[in-house]
Amino acid sequence: MSGLRLLVCLAHPDDEAFPVGGLLARNVAEGRRVRLVTTTLGEEGEIRQEGSATRETLGEIRRIELACAVRALRLESHVLLDYRDSGMAGWESNDHPRAYINAPDEVIVERFVREIREFKPQVVLTFEPGGLYGHPDHIAVSNHTTEAFDLASDPAAFPGQLTNGLRPHAPERLFYSARPQGFRLEWATRLRAAGEDFPLPSPEQLVQGTPPEEIHLELDVSDQLETKMACIMCHRTQVAPTWPYHRLPRDVAAWVLGREYYIRARPKVSSGETVPEDIFDGVIPD
Repeated sequence: MSGLRLLVCLAHPDDEAFPVGGLLARNVAEGRRVRLVTTTLGEEGEIRQEGSATRETLGEIRRIELACAVRALRLESHVLLDYRDSGMAGWESNDHPRAYINAPDEVIVERFVREIREFKPQVVLTFEPGGLYGHPDHIAVSNHTTEAFDLASDPAAFPGQLTNGLRPHAPERLFYSARPQGFRLEWATRLRAAGEDFPLPSPEQLVQGTPPEEIHLELDVSDQLETKMACIMCHRTQVAPTWPYHRLPRDVAAWVLGREYYIRARPKVSSGETVPEDIFDGVIPD
C-alpha cells in the first residue's frame, strides 16, 4: 500500500463530491490513501428529490448518502463527527446548541490534531477561508483544519494525546478547495448554450468565489468524471430531478464538473513559483 496519505476535512455530506470529488478519485486511483472527516449531517440542506427525505429524517438520510459516496470514491476511511449543520449566516439554525459553529474551537482543533497525528498525512485538504460561498460551516472547518495543521507538529499542543506511541506529526502541505469569482455565471452560460434552461446567478452569487489570481491550480479531472458523477448521484436528496449533467454531451459535463480549483496554503507559494498539478509532487512515501 502507498505511503502517501491525504486527509480531507469538510463540513457536510456532498462536500466531498461537488468541489473536490475528482481530486479525491484521482488520488485513490493512483494508490494514495485518503481519509475523510465530515463534521455535520447536513440537516439544513435542501430536499431536491420529492419523497427522498423529510426535514426530520434528512440528517439520517444524508448519513446513508455519504456512506454511498465514500464507497463510490473508494476512500480508505471516513469519520462523521455528528455536529449539526449550522445553516447559512443569519438562519435560526445558527443558534442550535449542537450547531457546528457553536462547538468550542479548541475541541474541534484537538480532534483534527489527533486525526493528523494518527493518520500521518503528508497532505491535508479543506475549504478556502471564505468557505466557497460564505457558508459558516465551511469557514469554520477551514479555520479549524488550518490551525490543526499548524499545531500537530508541536509537542506542547495537546500533550495528553502523546501516549501509546502517538507522536507529533508535521504534514508537508495544506491545500484549500476554491472556486474562482464568476464561476456561477460561466457555468450558467455554458449550460444555456448547450440548451439547458439553467437560471442565471443572482447578484450575490455573481461575486462569490476567490479572485482568480489567488488560485494556484486549475485541475482537469475529467479523467475521473464518471467516478465523480457516481459520487454526486449518491447524494440523492441534493440532486434535483432536473440535474442536467447526465444528459449533456460529455464535453459539456466535463467542462463544468471536470474542473476543480485549489490554493496551496502551506507552504506559502513564492512569487513566480509554479505549483505542480500533483499535490504529492516530490513527497517521499514512508
